[in-house]
Amino acid sequence: MGDPPPIMVTTGQRGMAAMGGGPVTTRITDQIAAVTLDLPPGNALGADTLRGLAAALDGIEASLDTAEAPRGMVLGSANEVFSVGLDLREIDAEAASGTPALHEICARIERLPIPVVAALPGSAIGGGAELALAAHYRLAVPSARIGLPDIVLGLPPGAGGGQRLAALCGAETALDMLLRGRPITAQMARQAGLIDGVVEEDIDASARALAAQLAAAGIRPRPVAGRRELMVDGMAWLDAVQRRRRATDGAPLRSASRVVDCIEAALLLPAASALRFERTAHLDALADPQFAALRHVYFAERRISPSLLERDGGTPAPTAQGRSLLAALGRGGEGLEGEMRLAAAVAQGARLLAAGRVARSADLDALAVHGLGWSRLSGGPFHAARSFGMAELVAMMEDWAGANPVFEVPPLLRASVDTDGDLDAALRRGRVAEIKTG
Repeated sequence: MGDPPPIMVTTGQRGMAAMGGGPVTTRITDQIAAVTLDLPPGNALGADTLRGLAAALDGIEASLDTAEAPRGMVLGSANEVFSVGLDLREIDAEAASGTPALHEICARIERLPIPVVAALPGSAIGGGAELALAAHYRLAVPSARIGLPDIVLGLPPGAGGGQRLAALCGAETALDMLLRGRPITAQMARQAGLIDGVVEEDIDASARALAAQLAAAGIRPRPVAGRRELMVDGMAWLDAVQRRRRATDGAPLRSASRVVDCIEAALLLPAASALRFERTAHLDALADPQFAALRHVYFAERRISPSLLERDGGTPAPTAQGRSLLAALGRGGEGLEGEMRLAAAVAQGARLLAAGRVARSADLDALAVHGLGWSRLSGGPFHAARSFGMAELVAMMEDWAGANPVFEVPPLLRASVDTDGDLDAALRRGRVAEIKTG
């Protein structure tokens, strides 16, 4: 892509109006609407923020045929972060009544007949990046980072981010970013074509100036979805897709092949169909047990005490106290596989929980992933046991207990059958008076 038009900052407050409040505000100055995210620290795109964005767009759309219609829009942030994306606690929940989905918000932004400039004062991650990519232009400060790490949770993007990413930077770079899930710097994003300028000075003033300049020049908005200038060489695009398909063929993480399919769809399908294809892939992945397991580990890693799991850069690692718990968790399970390995770990973990040696079963899951070789895709032993069925596992253990005492069913584990396999809930209910720690 060529350099963006030169940015010329103008002053003046003609036609100023302010609307909204809460996590999203709208202020119109000189017929440039500034829609600003303001929910520190990360401008998470929860229900209130999505409703605020929808209300802001309602107001802008309603005014388009009036004398005071805004000539451009800036989508920015009052904080040092643009947005960290969707609230992961809500991502797979049915939208509450009156709450729009992020993909609907992105489509509305892209369809606006006035130029929309996203101003990134900091990082745009996940759904935040998808929101920025829906704008017609993007400016960012040098310290900003942009990325779509959905693959970490076993998901393709859910709001068209993969399609817009590919349209702006091509199949090779899009696949690299989506499959690695690592954010890139503003300068790298500029070189890749994801943003239109890196701004050292006031990012909001620069974005307003660019929106005003584009409007004054009569430049029509350029929706990102459907841009095809990087798809002229269809064979090169398909070659990139096929190479990644071979690399992901048979990979344990099923969403990797879904991501590759979505980038292929960007070339082969009309834009609207490709967006629906990606949305369907996202919804399918939400229903995949791998997503539930990966999200469980994601939250477990962030809730566990640093006295058990060190998280200072690089891969988390168990501390000395964590390793002591792991030694107890793995005792008796050496050499076992499959359901027997699972049962032994869960039995020992139930004893540790009941003895008060660990706060939550999820802490043991995080430790098992990082210290005992449990796959993230399993969610750890306790998550895997609930997915398998705790009642079924307990019944198996009763059959095995005569041959191996590690399978003796602890009272807490037996009580968890009545709480859908949730040992923490069983412990809170006080169903166990005395526990043998093992």
